[in-house]
Amino acid sequence: MNIIAFEKKDKLRTRYRYAVYVRKLVREGDIPYSRSFIVIKNQYGVIVHFTCFHKYVVTYSDSVYRPIASDIREKLLYVCEMLNHILVGNYENTGAAHVFKINKKMLAEFFQHYALEKLPNESYRSRQSIEKCVTSVTMFFRKLCRKYGEYISLSVDELYNEKSVINIRGKGRKKLIPNFQVRGIPEHKRIFGDIPTKVFAILLNQAFKHTPEIAFAICAQAFAGLRPGEVMNLRQEKSPLGQGLCITIMGEQTKSIELDLTREYALRSDGVICGRIKKERRQKIYPVFLPAFVAAYERHKKYLMSKNFEAEYCPMFVNNQGKAMTYEHYKWLFKQLVEQHLRPMLLNHDDAECRLYGQLLYENSLGLHSLRHWFSVTLVLMGEDIAQLQYWRGDTNPESALSYLQNKGELMRELSAANESFAELLVKGVYYRGCPYCAGKRAIPGETDLLTLAPHIAKKWDYEKNTVNITEVTLKSNKKVWWICEYGHKWKAKVYKRAIGRGCPICAGKVIYSSKNVKV
Repeated sequence: MNIIAFEKKDKLRTRYRYAVYVRKLVREGDIPYSRSFIVIKNQYGVIVHFTCFHKYVVTYSDSVYRPIASDIREKLLYVCEMLNHILVGNYENTGAAHVFKINKKMLAEFFQHYALEKLPNESYRSRQSIEKCVTSVTMFFRKLCRKYGEYISLSVDELYNEKSVINIRGKGRKKLIPNFQVRGIPEHKRIFGDIPTKVFAILLNQAFKHTPEIAFAICAQAFAGLRPGEVMNLRQEKSPLGQGLCITIMGEQTKSIELDLTREYALRSDGVICGRIKKERRQKIYPVFLPAFVAAYERHKKYLMSKNFEAEYCPMFVNNQGKAMTYEHYKWLFKQLVEQHLRPMLLNHDDAECRLYGQLLYENSLGLHSLRHWFSVTLVLMGEDIAQLQYWRGDTNPESALSYLQNKGELMRELSAANESFAELLVKGVYYRGCPYCAGKRAIPGETDLLTLAPHIAKKWDYEKNTVNITEVTLKSNKKVWWICEYGHKWKAKVYKRAIGRGCPICAGKVIYSSKNVKV
């Protein structure tokens, strides 16, 4: 396990570095996975030696079963940081020529250095990153100690303290707590991710106009809370690998939509991994966003009809070569959309808030994380509790959801609460401005009118009282028209409110029936 077989030529050590080598593979059935190893590279980045350090990085230690997609890359990166710092960068001070010679003092010094090291963006590592580093490195040495015993300078007692804890099932167990205390610099820099709803609507308009290949991907993140890598795993309904999304329709009305994220697949013939799924699940679209999501999906299906793609995979998002789009490509296209189209439009906007946000985009980079953040903030403003936030976000633990709820007061002050006009804005935000027919402001009879797109809603159209023709009305129309339910109750309401699910107020018990027509 020596760093390299030339300890006597200490000056040559600085020409070598520990690094992580990742081997990407595809199992039969188009299931992708990867395996990671710690290697030694020379100054030219060429691998000169494979180590066996990956065998001592702990994962799924308390379970017989281990998912094929599980990988230890992140933990190996922390171990590499430690090895390079102690065995290479500070060899003159430590004198440690072998991993067995590393002692507790050296580890403590490395952890402190890791916590206080300034990053290229002038920030410092987060508390979570520091804790992960300490845990990964100490578990690495714990496994070494268990195998090599007295040959190692460290002992298990120096690495850990035992603590009795009670799990969620009420059972007691021993938990190992790393025996290190690291002083870090508190985080003050906030990630630029807040995006006002009015700006989000403009972003969608610009996406459908200039980057239609990722417009629906933006909707999947904003309306279902998906992570960028998860979006790139979506498949079309007709995919041979299984339906990428399942639409439930009752009485010709869309009741729910589920996105299949139960398994990662290799969606390209060249085996390139498009993105990662953090939590395997079937993710539903948040109900309020269903009308906007359906409209975006219909537009995306028309876009796919004009594109070639690999039929054996049927990916939801494709590049110019007809192959499934990767996360890196999606990220690049989103950046181009923001810099070339969104920012210039905001800077010339009539609204002062939009102009100010456009100026902020010169100083901050708006990333894909902002879409999931917008989704989470919206759910908080709608009154969802921690359990519901965790469910809709697809989180493995409640920590992230809890942080949003803890900041609810601040969010309420900074952002407008969701209401009926918010739902209207979402539906309108699906299509770009320009042609009134393309924008959905005018109906195309037989294509985009209310009767064609929503016959279940058209059934309650009051043909006697309405003077406007139903084929001249769009789903997002702001017109107030008359409706009649199956029980003969009549009421007046805007078309877009019916499109987002508003029904008869008398049947719902919101209005007391007095044999008279009602207006809402």
